Amino acid sequence: MQNKGIRTASSFSSFCILHSSFCIFPRARYHSLMIPILSLQKPGDAKQVESLLSNLRLDAAQLAAGGKYAAETTAVRGIIADVAARGDAALVDNARKFDFPDFSAEMIRVTTGEMAEAADRVPALQLDAIRRSIRQVREYQTHILPVAPPPLQRPGVELGLRFTSLDSAGLYFPGGKAAYPSTLIMLAVPAMAAGVKQIVVATPPSKYGRSDLVLAACHELKLEHVYRAGGAAAIAAMAFGTATIPRVDKIVGPGNLYVQLAKRELAGAVGIDGFLGPSEILALADDTGTPAFIAADLLAQAEHDPGSCFLLTDSLSLTDEVSAEIDKQFKQRGRSAALEKSLRDHSAIILSNSMDELIELANRFAAEHVNLHVKNPELVMDKLRHAGAIFVGPWSPVAAGDYVAGPSHCLPTNTTARFGSGVSVYEFLKRSSIVRYDQAGLTADAEAIISLANAEGLDGHAASIEVRK
Repeated sequence: MQNKGIRTASSFSSFCILHSSFCIFPRARYHSLMIPILSLQKPGDAKQVESLLSNLRLDAAQLAAGGKYAAETTAVRGIIADVAARGDAALVDNARKFDFPDFSAEMIRVTTGEMAEAADRVPALQLDAIRRSIRQVREYQTHILPVAPPPLQRPGVELGLRFTSLDSAGLYFPGGKAAYPSTLIMLAVPAMAAGVKQIVVATPPSKYGRSDLVLAACHELKLEHVYRAGGAAAIAAMAFGTATIPRVDKIVGPGNLYVQLAKRELAGAVGIDGFLGPSEILALADDTGTPAFIAADLLAQAEHDPGSCFLLTDSLSLTDEVSAEIDKQFKQRGRSAALEKSLRDHSAIILSNSMDELIELANRFAAEHVNLHVKNPELVMDKLRHAGAIFVGPWSPVAAGDYVAGPSHCLPTNTTARFGSGVSVYEFLKRSSIVRYDQAGLTADAEAIISLANAEGLDGHAASIEVRK
């Protein structure tokens, strides 16, 4: 396909005049059976785009007790209270109800022997892949470890900053529908790189939570505190502590709505990372994009259950080609039911005659993953403000980031990349300011301190300065 660069509204002017006096974007020639195709220049389509955004975005009304998730919030609060009151017994009851009918309290903790035995059963090729992932994630997370800046010096004053690791962290990853050793790695390695002393891991005791792959990853990571506990009950157990599971200072990791609501309910009693919910991808592409690559990346995220995918493009020909590729590649994928639902209900190809308009829409989506298939990615990145992770160019699929690239794939979803970041070594570090005065420095600032303290009616603050004169 010829490289024509990023199209703008002006470059489309003559094209639009030929097709409509109202400059409506022409209709795609190929009508996908799987995914809606919407044009921002069509009022009805633009309303559908807003509806998709609204369904993604979490707001205060949705999270309030009387809002969209009222029933789920009530259920989560009941589970939290139960775990606080009954500890391990509540975990056993929840596990029997949701994951494993024959679960017992003795099964909560995973022994190091179980992990080693599982690692022995894993095929060599898969074990090598786990080791490669651990090695490369550790390399990246160590590389980005923050370094304290040099102290700021004023006469008689030195002001600094230091980073210290958390004492403990709880890592949660789902296991109800698939085994996710990669997610364990993406949580544990950043915590290790930060220097967290006690790492506690919880995942549901479903067949996937008990998979050899997951336990082999635990073994390769040399984890000692691994527990079978799922959903809101697991979050509560790590927040409060039980007879078996230690209490932690911060809980991180993805999970279903109940997991995320539990984290929000317990925020303040324990640190949390953010909303890491259903997977999503947004591709920004012009006519230099490779249709087969884009379709494959969209389908890769849509196969999560649930998942959503969006292609934002100014190219009508690319729209046709990607639509056809989605329909073609869909027939070759295994998780057809999940794919069909995600594509039909939670995804779209969105057309505009202005790349700037598409970039601004991408900022509103603030997606977990953003793929750039454009001629000038640096120009686009200058305007792209909100994204969990950015994958640049045709040879940078999200799957590379999911498994081995190095940055964690645990990323903000549901437009929360507007204010949140993905899990990294930073998640497990705290900042402390350092203030050092000598007598001359305090004398220079004394009058201002005393004046402000008295103005606020805090004479004790003022006295703490005056006594040092």
